[in-house]
Amino acid sequence: MTRKNLRIHPSQLQIFMLKKLFTYLLPLMALIILATSPLYAQHIARRLGHPTTRFADPIHTPKDLRDRFSSEELKSDIAVIVNLCDGWQGDIEDFYRAAATASITSLQIPIGARLPAMSARKNGELILHRDVLWMGNEPIDAYEFSFYSKGRRYRCVTPKLCCNFWVEDLGPDPRAPFLTIECNTPAAVSVRRPVKVCLTVKNTGDAPDELVTVKLSVPTGAIFVRSTGETNTAARRVVWRISNLAPGSSKRLCADFNVQQPGSLTFESSARGVVAQAVETWCSTRVSGIPAVLFEVIDLEDPIEVGQQNTYELRVINQGSTTLTNVKIVCPLEPSQQYVSCTGATTAQAQKNTITTAPLATLSPKDTAKWHIVVKSIASGDVRFAAELSSDQFQRPIKETEATRQY
Repeated sequence: MTRKNLRIHPSQLQIFMLKKLFTYLLPLMALIILATSPLYAQHIARRLGHPTTRFADPIHTPKDLRDRFSSEELKSDIAVIVNLCDGWQGDIEDFYRAAATASITSLQIPIGARLPAMSARKNGELILHRDVLWMGNEPIDAYEFSFYSKGRRYRCVTPKLCCNFWVEDLGPDPRAPFLTIECNTPAAVSVRRPVKVCLTVKNTGDAPDELVTVKLSVPTGAIFVRSTGETNTAARRVVWRISNLAPGSSKRLCADFNVQQPGSLTFESSARGVVAQAVETWCSTRVSGIPAVLFEVIDLEDPIEVGQQNTYELRVINQGSTTLTNVKIVCPLEPSQQYVSCTGATTAQAQKNTITTAPLATLSPKDTAKWHIVVKSIASGDVRFAAELSSDQFQRPIKETEATRQY
């Protein structure tokens, strides 16, 4: 067999090599183009609402959506899905609050739209499809609401037919609500009188807050009477909830209390929004008691012989609800009597036939103070033993007299 020498022209060799190269490269190029095309997605969805893959039963109204997201049965499943969503850095409680209070709007997801994610169930287990391409026969009717959590803004979208949902991170929003709170109450009130405490909450930021929760503590010694808020007797606090507090707007919230004992009351309050950070303040009022006193003067002997000594008992009973201070008694004797001695709550001295007790610093409510003043009868007559009681709580002295026959 004769072998022939084959000669291939260089241009023919180049054409041959190019054909081989395109044979292998074209499929690879097609794959690259598909992967980088806007239509490429990790998951293509063509139908919704299948009972085995949907997250929950279909919904028809915004109330249905709120009921789904507030369901105790679904609460743990919802938390799993939210935490699986890309970019989620928020607080799940902020999500629940927004689902219960945020404005819910309708939208249509067009055919060919790429969705960042979509919850589903597979063999009963929760899963999250990421980068979903909707290729169904018609647009998806859905609900959406947005909310803030930890300084970021999020969007939750839920198709009505399957109740599958996803949470999308919309990034930080420079606009934000900012709260201030003021507390006002009378500086002083009398015991058993009503005490009104008013809080003023204002949004001084440049964005609304969907829900502001305001709390007012009930201090020991105060008895709650009424308010427009919710009362938690066990926690001893009053709670108000303000929906959609707009920038520049404020709310005045008041509560009434009764107090039974004198002293000082401090009312602590706070306000916190879905987005706005918590703020706190306090105000106080001094509760003063009502002064009242019983002053009695009696002679232990009557009539009394001239030259004999007689004892007068002076009794002071604090019948009020406040402590009496600097309690003092002055007794101007008539010429027919002469001072001998004094015993009792404080000492006493006589000057020019006028007896003055040393001041008693304090006399608490319901307490009694006594003095026994001994005088000598030096002349006969119809005598009036006079006594004047004074304390810081009374502008005028309280006068008492006791008649004694000296013979």
